[in-house]
Amino acid sequence: MISVAKLFNLSFLLCSLLLAGCFFKKEQIPEIYSLQGEVFGAYYIVKYRGELKPEDFQKDLDKFFEDFNLEFSTYRSDSVVTAFNQAAAHKAIKVSSRFIDMLKLSEKFYQDTEGAFDPTLGPVIKLWGFGGGKSKKIPTELELQKARSHTGFNAIKWDEKKLIIWKTKEGLQLDLNAIAPGWVCDLLGEMLKLKGIHNYMIDLSGEIYFKGTKAPGSFWVAGIERPASEAQKSIQLAFNIQDMAISTSGNYRQFFDANGERKSHIIDPRTFKPVTHTISSASAIASTGIASDVWSTALMVLGEEGLELAEKNDIKVLLLEAKKKNLFNEILSPSMKSFLKSNQI
Repeated sequence: MISVAKLFNLSFLLCSLLLAGCFFKKEQIPEIYSLQGEVFGAYYIVKYRGELKPEDFQKDLDKFFEDFNLEFSTYRSDSVVTAFNQAAAHKAIKVSSRFIDMLKLSEKFYQDTEGAFDPTLGPVIKLWGFGGGKSKKIPTELELQKARSHTGFNAIKWDEKKLIIWKTKEGLQLDLNAIAPGWVCDLLGEMLKLKGIHNYMIDLSGEIYFKGTKAPGSFWVAGIERPASEAQKSIQLAFNIQDMAISTSGNYRQFFDANGERKSHIIDPRTFKPVTHTISSASAIASTGIASDVWSTALMVLGEEGLELAEKNDIKVLLLEAKKKNLFNEILSPSMKSFLKSNQI
């Protein structure tokens, strides 16, 4: 469900996973198990220490991803979300309690971000030539108006008791690219906790959750990439991290030029047009994977004006503002400044 395009749209979050501040003899270093593969058109990496056998957890992972795809993959014709997207307005679709949970979470973040996060924006994004759109061009106002009529999260309705959902607008579709990766990190973390694993790292196409430590007395280490038009591994900064998730979104790899103006793939749900600010990437640190995932996307819409709103929602933020080629101005929220004082390396 996560397109390969999104993997490159996002500012790839580099996780060095180094031991910091503590040294062990070779035989004393706790064994780190690692599982990795391809899923949702991108990749996953799970690293943990504990008694759980990797081959046993691999079976659980495979089943989880298959079940998740059957509900939420927009690339499968037999998924629940595809049935909803293709359904006529007011037609009830039977869903699971987990699907309702996803809608409730989406509603929360839609409200928390004051509409900057809207998983129904797909028709407008495609109209601008992104997200599977046919051509990159500036649409006419009439075309925009038509696409806008098929959007709006408030047009999605559900009955939690009957486990049914429906929409009140024809053509409205649900796309979970900006929420699913982080949520999956949280769900996999819950699976590991139930199996007695309390020290792990889960990376789903750059949405990463860190729990506990890599070794006793030694943090996990994460790094944020410096924006570049090519997929480079150049670190802007690195820091220790524990019991938090981090996600980065950017606008510097998908865009087109029109009449001398750069049109980014980041579409503002409030204007239905590409953002015009000079922020190249937004990194969000939160207590959950779903929050960091959603807020990194929302902050690319809001830009610097979103710092106060993010702070209100307990989100640590680093914005990188393009000054000139390979030179970026760091804009940090107050809580991010405080976090980096004690954790930057």
